[in-house]
Amino acid sequence: MAHPASQAPPASAAGSPGLPAWAKFGAIFGVVSALSILTWGPIGVSGTYPRFIGAIFRRLTPDLAHANPYLEKMGSFLKPETFLMIGLLIGGFLAAKLTGDKADAAEYIHPSETSKAKRYRDAFLGGFLIVFGARIAGGCTSGHIISGITQLSVSGLIFAAGVFATGIITAKMMHRGAHS
Repeated sequence: MAHPASQAPPASAAGSPGLPAWAKFGAIFGVVSALSILTWGPIGVSGTYPRFIGAIFRRLTPDLAHANPYLEKMGSFLKPETFLMIGLLIGGFLAAKLTGDKADAAEYIHPSETSKAKRYRDAFLGGFLIVFGARIAGGCTSGHIISGITQLSVSGLIFAAGVFATGIITAKMMHRGAHS
């Protein structure tokens, strides 16, 4: 007679479909993030922007670039984060082209947004302010949340909780405003 444990049906046959896709991909992402931190150190993308400006300044006005302590601290443009940023842009572009998905129509959220040009202007300005704020804060969401949580950093956990709480509250307020 076989041992009772060997007679148990497989998990999928017992009605349990296994882990949901988000959990599988979350685990993969966690392992890749941990390996990245072990290999290169914490990652983030907002530092790419001042490194890019520094690279331009070093070409055009080397004395000014080398006299700026912030640009010197940020270092070379050729860092893993730069290639992550380039990969994000290329990956997003290729995903859109390969799937044939078209971008949603631009939503005019504010009364001053009466054209696509004004909407894109506001989106660019908002993006600039986010990067500016990230540099003042010493890092962006990918640095604070992804690298921070992977390292079990208290500041990363607090920042993530704040980002998600604020996002939920903002989404609920915007959703309520859309139905008023």
